[in-house]
Amino acid sequence: MRVNPKLLSFAAGVLIAVPTFAAETTPLKSKAHRKLDADIRTLIDKGALAGAQVAIRRQGDLILSRSYGTVAVESAHTVDEQTLFLIGSCSKTFASACVLNLIDDPKVPIELGHRIDRWLPAFANPSIRSGGKASRAPTVEELLSHRSGIYSQKLKMTPEQGRLIRTFDITLKQSVNDIASHSLIAQPGAMYAYSGAGYCVLGRVAELAGDHPFETMLQERLCRPLGLQRTTFFPAGKFPDNQFATGFLREAAPHLLGSNHRFPLIGGSLYSTAGEMTVFGEAVARQWRHPKANNPLGISSKTIRELTEPRDQKSAYSLGWRVSKRKGIAPVLSHSGALYGSRAWIAVDLESGASFAACWTLAKQNPEAPNVARIIMNALNAK
Repeated sequence: MRVNPKLLSFAAGVLIAVPTFAAETTPLKSKAHRKLDADIRTLIDKGALAGAQVAIRRQGDLILSRSYGTVAVESAHTVDEQTLFLIGSCSKTFASACVLNLIDDPKVPIELGHRIDRWLPAFANPSIRSGGKASRAPTVEELLSHRSGIYSQKLKMTPEQGRLIRTFDITLKQSVNDIASHSLIAQPGAMYAYSGAGYCVLGRVAELAGDHPFETMLQERLCRPLGLQRTTFFPAGKFPDNQFATGFLREAAPHLLGSNHRFPLIGGSLYSTAGEMTVFGEAVARQWRHPKANNPLGISSKTIRELTEPRDQKSAYSLGWRVSKRKGIAPVLSHSGALYGSRAWIAVDLESGASFAACWTLAKQNPEAPNVARIIMNALNAK
């Protein structure tokens, strides 16, 4: 999904006049707020969505926070600001920040240009699916930007390859060991191919370089400094069952495995809330805008600027984000997410410092409604 380049600039420019509210649920003070609210309620009333959260922050101010619907179809428990959503591939933005934090830590021996066979020897001499051998192992940067050559869920992924990124009772180590046995689909660096498996490999490289499980590093390096208390790969047992949004799916979500949930799908199975997603997004914007200020992200302004340079011009993908360039002003960073019946979207306007996030669950397999993210974007961009 590509973000409307005008979206966050509109949210920042028009909504800036709205005062800050201490409460998590904010009044609807603008025409754009009211349209967004009406459109989401309509989608729920039509049976397209089960529940949703939306939030906007700008330079420390909570501009909008709204929750809708119920945590599951036919559930009596309503969604609130504390409800956890599975944010799908929006997880890649958090994973990227965690890895970039490691890269900027002088005590951790990892750089964007490092080849991953220094940690994972199985990738030292990989084969290519079309025949022959790869010229080298992929790099950390290529994993971050989907240019590693590791197989893609969007390009003829086999059932076995799919199992390795959708089986949540195995470990990340087990998953990556098996991913390494599969041929690359292209020479490293030669082709953009969106790859959940590649992000699993990235997570395992980070574990080995940082000498800790990825979840531990995520919490210590990102979540705790930012005050994120509900963002985790492993929420089972930490929160009541009625605080998880599942929509029409009641059996597939990873947390339902309880203590058997062992696998963090690095680029796809993070749980969070729209509110915490905007806190994270705002921190990215703040470091871009004020490089000498307090930096809880632990990422240098130089590295933050790497996020705004697409490694693939057609996809506009950089290091864990899609980039919408705008002539004369800083770009918008964004990402969408989808896993099972859950959906999410995050966008950060680096120029204004505004951060927007939405999480929602589907009420049925194929809801008869237009693209939900597009409705949300159109609502926010309304005059």
